[in-house]
Amino acid sequence: MITIKADFNHMDEHGRLLLADLVIHDQTPFAEIAARREPILFTDGEDVVRGSLAPDASRGWVGIADWSTQDLVESYPPSVAVG
Repeated sequence: MITIKADFNHMDEHGRLLLADLVIHDQTPFAEIAARREPILFTDGEDVVRGSLAPDASRGWVGIADWSTQDLVESYPPSVAVG
């Protein structure tokens, strides 16, 4: 399983996550990750969605998110306020 940080508000007109133009991904080896064909989780803070990577000629690498999987991943222990 591969986890890739994304900005869920940073999408193109087709609902694809724009990844290649985010500064945090300057060194991300998208081609190598895509070639591995492993499951991918895109994360934005505590939000998670399953998806895949695809090259786009004009936008670089984009994330194809399966939005129906958003909020289906649970983590334990749950977040709790400390203090």
